[in-house]
Amino acid sequence: MRILLKGFVADGTAEPVRKALLVENDRIIAVENDIYGVSAADKILTFKDEIIAPGFIDVHGHSDISLLASPEAESKCCQGITAEITGNCGLSAFPITSKNREHLESLYANYGVPLEWRTLSDYKNVLQKTSPKLRSFSLCGHNTLRSAVMGYDKKDISFSDLQKMGQFLEDSLAAGSPGLSTGLLYTPGCFAEKDEITALMRVLAKHDAVYATHLRSEGDNLLESLEETFSAAADAGLKKIQISHFKTAGKSNWHKLPAALELIANYREQGIDIRFDRYPYTESQTMLSVILPPPFDTMPDRDITIKLQDAALREELQIFLTKEKADDWSRWRLTGTTHPVWKKFIGKKYTELPGEPAIAVIDQLFFDATTATIGAAGMSDENMIKIITHPLCMGGSDGNALPLSSEFGTAHPRAFGAIAKFIRLKLDSRESIGKTVSSVTGTPADFFSLNEIGKIQCGKKADICVFSPEEIDSKADFSNPHCLAEGIRLSMLDGKIRF
Repeated sequence: MRILLKGFVADGTAEPVRKALLVENDRIIAVENDIYGVSAADKILTFKDEIIAPGFIDVHGHSDISLLASPEAESKCCQGITAEITGNCGLSAFPITSKNREHLESLYANYGVPLEWRTLSDYKNVLQKTSPKLRSFSLCGHNTLRSAVMGYDKKDISFSDLQKMGQFLEDSLAAGSPGLSTGLLYTPGCFAEKDEITALMRVLAKHDAVYATHLRSEGDNLLESLEETFSAAADAGLKKIQISHFKTAGKSNWHKLPAALELIANYREQGIDIRFDRYPYTESQTMLSVILPPPFDTMPDRDITIKLQDAALREELQIFLTKEKADDWSRWRLTGTTHPVWKKFIGKKYTELPGEPAIAVIDQLFFDATTATIGAAGMSDENMIKIITHPLCMGGSDGNALPLSSEFGTAHPRAFGAIAKFIRLKLDSRESIGKTVSSVTGTPADFFSLNEIGKIQCGKKADICVFSPEEIDSKADFSNPHCLAEGIRLSMLDGKIRF
């Protein structure tokens, strides 16, 4: 089938120009000033003021398993997203061995998807059978990689362990992974020393692959964490780094943004292509267990729930949280739980919940820490805009592919709105349409070496988004997070209209 689209085309590299493009099957076969004759196409779509752009690329997502459970990917399609970089923050769906399978099955139990694969190749075969409406490129997650070799316990890594990790990473890259991600705040990534990361970076460097990192610290030790990452990359000869959801967390750290950007600029001058992604919200979301003191901060969430079956320990932690976290309850929000009593309060701040906040936290972790998540206010609106409008910034949702229903839980509003809102903020900041489109299409396609997508050119995949630059936006918030984005007229994947 041939489809002809006419209108203002922003091709992922330049400003919009009125053109016509012809799609046949899954490819763009012509892009010209005009393509005459009804006979040239089975279907003609003409747009007056809308922008015809490549399908948007979400460079930071977590749809690894949710896409298997929800292949329609409504939260992505409604924003014009046709491709996602998955496997972020150190968590990927592979490699799976006897040392991490049970933990991963527990982590993803909510989706009802059996983890019947071991490698990226196996995973891709399973995913393909679901016919997803989202193109997926999965980073190899360091936490999954490390646990496949060493489990989740804190212990020194041996030369043999590191060799096994390197081979798993090599296999993943050979199977099409664009790189490695780390989540150095989480277990077991938090146990990794700089030398371990540097060794894995050397593997990436051989393949010109990407290292994407959730830093050890995004607040008090932000600059130190950036320096650790960049110096390791320099030692390894690595040329591509992505800073995940780049932020200055905590008001006492807001002033660090200029120094962080200067550090990035300095290492870019040394030949390292450093970029970052950002979602357009000042409330983050992470696992509820991160607010617990040691030794819980290094435990897998499943183990935390097991530990909390001890009533005396629950009481001890409740006293600690009541005393030590009193100043934080007003900035923390319940964003996820399967607890039958508390799930009706999802979206509320802990100060808006009935009773003592500490009791609610312990209840949620005691019931199931793997599904308990928290939103935290602590980012600067001014810094967010500076980051999003920076030329090195790409759009990332940090969200899953989800249906409109809440059958798999309630999402942070970024799942349904991050990319649409990202574009809105850039356009409102007087960034040109061409540069805005490039930041979610051509630029990430080049950075991740996605040669078949991200641009409207002959021979490329027919992944296309048509949107209104006046209307594109998101109204999703914590009260109504599953809310379709606005201003998207059409989303096409492989030449088929998906939205």
